[in-house]
Amino acid sequence: MESLIQRGLWTILVAGLLAVSVAYLGSGKAPPVLARLQEFSLTNQVGQPVGLASLRGRVTVVNVIFSRCPTQCRRLSAQMQRIQARIPSGVRLVTLTADPEHDSPEVLARYGLEYQASPQTWWFLTGRKAEVYRVAVSDLKFAVVESGDPSAKLEDLFIHSADFGILDAEGRLRFIVHGEESDAEERVLRSIKRLKGIL
Repeated sequence: MESLIQRGLWTILVAGLLAVSVAYLGSGKAPPVLARLQEFSLTNQVGQPVGLASLRGRVTVVNVIFSRCPTQCRRLSAQMQRIQARIPSGVRLVTLTADPEHDSPEVLARYGLEYQASPQTWWFLTGRKAEVYRVAVSDLKFAVVESGDPSAKLEDLFIHSADFGILDAEGRLRFIVHGEESDAEERVLRSIKRLKGIL
């Protein structure tokens, strides 16, 4: 029951942040700082250590998936693949795994190949579960919950946000775009342009 209440409160919080993002995306005003990425230590799909300094100086788009998921995560990764093909230079794409105990760098490297992920542009990050979840939940305001049911269908092993977070060059969360919106990819690209000063 407590988990359901927490999930409900988290949904309300994220809905509020989404509403703020939408309002500022269509205005000429500078978007507010919704959250700040704190120092972290994770590993990308080619085995390189990644921390906050690795993202500084670039606009970054972040989402959450897990490689064993056959449904929503595949759609989110296909969206990220299309975004990768359209982003201006100097933008970083980051995908966190909700399943770091399974998703090793080698597993994520194979998964990334399915989506033609360029390791120079699009990083898949894994590491200690507590660290991955701290970054995803505390810093980026994503919902990530392990179902705890070993008999669950693969797509139900982890419940996580279907959102894209867009960070500025200082690692501050400035926009959230819900991946299930019909124009989600265009919103992500507009958010990137706003943060790069193009719009």
